[in-house]
Amino acid sequence: MSNIVRTFESIEHGEAQEEIACPVCGSADSELAFMAKDRLFGRPGGYRLVRCTECTLLFVNPRPSFAALGAHYPDNYFAYSLPSDVPGFFEPLIQWLTRGISLQRIKYLEKVTGRLSADTQIVDVGCGINSLLYWLKKKRGCEGTGVDFKPEVVEWVRSQLGMPIEQGTLQDVGFDEGSVDVVAMTEYLEHESDPRVVLDEAQRVLKPGGHLAIEIPDPTGWPARTFKSTWWNLDVPRHLVFFDPDTLGKMVEQCGFELVSVKRFGIPFYVGTSIYQALGLRYSARFHWAFLLLAGVMGAPFAPFTPLTPEFLYAVARKK
Repeated sequence: MSNIVRTFESIEHGEAQEEIACPVCGSADSELAFMAKDRLFGRPGGYRLVRCTECTLLFVNPRPSFAALGAHYPDNYFAYSLPSDVPGFFEPLIQWLTRGISLQRIKYLEKVTGRLSADTQIVDVGCGINSLLYWLKKKRGCEGTGVDFKPEVVEWVRSQLGMPIEQGTLQDVGFDEGSVDVVAMTEYLEHESDPRVVLDEAQRVLKPGGHLAIEIPDPTGWPARTFKSTWWNLDVPRHLVFFDPDTLGKMVEQCGFELVSVKRFGIPFYVGTSIYQALGLRYSARFHWAFLLLAGVMGAPFAPFTPLTPEFLYAVARKK
């Protein structure tokens, strides 16, 4: 059932927008938390971050319509960067970070599932360049299937890694019912205009007792509370919904899951991205790697305190 209350043309933003009810509880009652804007690409207009007065979910309302969202994901969106785009002097550092983050995700997942075996059937939704599945294959021998919307990313994974990947959404692929052991969604669910639909599909394709692994921005951590509208992980209007452990637990419960584990974590130097924005500096896709270097320098003094500055939530739920 759609939670769209009304649609309209926004003169301020120059796009179609929709006002919605709360994606978790369906309430139409909310209060303004704060205003934010697109700091990544500088598109016009401000966006309202509201908090549901019934279940406390934080979400963008009103938001771009589904058709209008495509304009907020241009080809130079940093999430579409391929390894071939990385300058040679950055390559060892990026490989080190990618490996470390992927192994950390596997560790968090296996604390709930136990050690994954070579025959584990795993699907990674919004897989990007397939880093998680690459390291799962390397360390556990299981070859999962990636799912990603971007054709260039899909072609790169197929041609350069030779790994299984499907283009589209989880719903588009149509895996057999009860055929999958693990569905992973890494930095994906916050982008979904209707998270319930993709969670329902994950529940359908998972085997009984199968696991759902979700990584999302942490709106309750020190960086989010300190930087607010300049928090890098806010990234409106590409990020539409901001679950905390309580609201995520309610959402997955409604979709047939039991939330088993939630881990808050940070990444060394990452807080520098928010400091960069808070100083009023603009991100430039053309100088993406210079931005990363400068943000890393700004975040360096906070690196020893990474456990105290969580930016992400890693949650694992079990199908009932």
